[in-house]
This record gives sequence, structure tokens and C-alpha cells, in this order.
Amino acid sequence: MEFPELGKQCQVSSCQQLDFLPIKCHFCSALFCKDHFPPQYHDCTGDYNNIVDKGPGGGPLRYPCELQGCKDGELAPVICIVCSKNFCLAHRHRDDHGCATNEPQNNTLAEAAAKVQKITERLDAADSKKGQGRKSDKLSAKVQLMKLKQKSLGQGDLPQDERLYFLVFLPKTHSVPTQAVYVSHHWSIGKSIDTIATISKVPNRNNVVGADKLVLFRASDGSHLGAMDVTLKSLVNEGELFNGQSLIMEYVGQSTTQLVSFKSYKI
Repeated sequence: MEFPELGKQCQVSSCQQLDFLPIKCHFCSALFCKDHFPPQYHDCTGDYNNIVDKGPGGGPLRYPCELQGCKDGELAPVICIVCSKNFCLAHRHRDDHGCATNEPQNNTLAEAAAKVQKITERLDAADSKKGQGRKSDKLSAKVQLMKLKQKSLGQGDLPQDERLYFLVFLPKTHSVPTQAVYVSHHWSIGKSIDTIATISKVPNRNNVVGADKLVLFRASDGSHLGAMDVTLKSLVNEGELFNGQSLIMEYVGQSTTQLVSFKSYKI
């Protein structure tokens, strides 16, 4: 099954935000989100430095919006791929500038969401079949990752390149069924559980002798991730864990390595 290309990631290494309508820099031809497409915001390698002084009064050159009545402009051209006119960021969408094409105007975000939903539904239906393995986990995680990056909670100062995103099914006794979170790939399973429990306000008795422990299991087959001191990065490197994967966090006895009731956590 082919995976559709839905949007592009901003090519600024510290951002890499997925944008369904990325903007191409006129000078270096790379793709960026709306916050980083101006040449001065992405260390542009094109000819921007040679023309910035050509504007009125020696100021920066601006590309005016061609929508009638709009006086705004941008430091880089924002060309509509349908009518080939230049617009400001506020009017770059076809609906916002009344694009003259006779073709029906499609809602790109809605189309992308619909495609993701269809893929997710097919993967959920396949989960009930035998032979589900890490390959299915990997594809399902890839589809889900786009959504998780928009709504996950975690430590705000955690570097983007360290983050692993998960949809976590919380204990059955908890009032909230799921929580989207991100943690560091450098962390151990134990530290990740502590952090997820804190974010989700789930009581954590892992340091209480004799109490049931919070353990992370794979939602696809109910297998536990591993010992508390195992790092997430080692699991990712071994293909045992994937960025964007669904996990289950549940109270179990200390020796439990398989969650028999894993299918009951599906939404």
C-alpha cells in the first residue's frame, strides 16, 4: 500500500513543522512554513542578499499583494499555483483571493484529514487479523504521528530532535481514556512512565512496595515495552518502538509482561 504525500515539513531544522500548504522560497527554492519562508528567517542561500537594498528608499524589496484593495506585501513572492498571481500571506489561499480558475476549490486540509482517517480505519480493521507485527506498528505510527504533533503535551524545553510522540491509552480506572504526549528518546521506560503519569494526572505508585505498577504495553498486541531501565532510543534503533505509536499504560502486577485485554482499549 502506498502512503500518500500529505504536505511537506518546514526545512528549518529547528522547526520541521508539517505544513499542508508549504511556501517555496523564491531565492533558494526550498519549502518552508509560513513563519520561516522569508529569506531572513531561514538563512537563505539564494540571491536574497543581492536585492534587499533595491526597495524604495533603500529599504527591503517587497512583493505587493495583487488582491484589489490590499496594501500588504511580503519580502518573498507568494505565488498562487492556479492563477499565478502574487499575494500576501493573509490572501495566499484560493478562497481568500477569489481565484479566477473554473476548477472547484478543494479544502486541502480536509482532504488530507480524510485520507489519514481512511488509512487509520484500514489499519484498525487489520489489527484483528493474525500476523500483526512491527511492520504494521511502523505504518500505523507514521500515519498517526502527523496528528500527534499538533496536540501532544510534554516538557516545552525538550529539543524537537529528541521528541518521541505517543498516543497513550490510560488505565481503565482513570476518568480520561487517552492522552497524546511527547517524551525524550534519551529517557528510560521508567522515567517516561513517570512523566506521562504526571502529565495525565494518573496516580503513580511505582515506588510503593507491593502496589500494582504502571507499565507501558504496545496497543497492537499487548506486549510490554521492556524493563524500566531500557531507553526508548534503544527500542527505536532495534525497530521495537516507533515515533507516533499507540501505547497502553495500565496498573498490573510486577511480573506481568503481557496485557491480555489489550483489544478492549481500542476507541
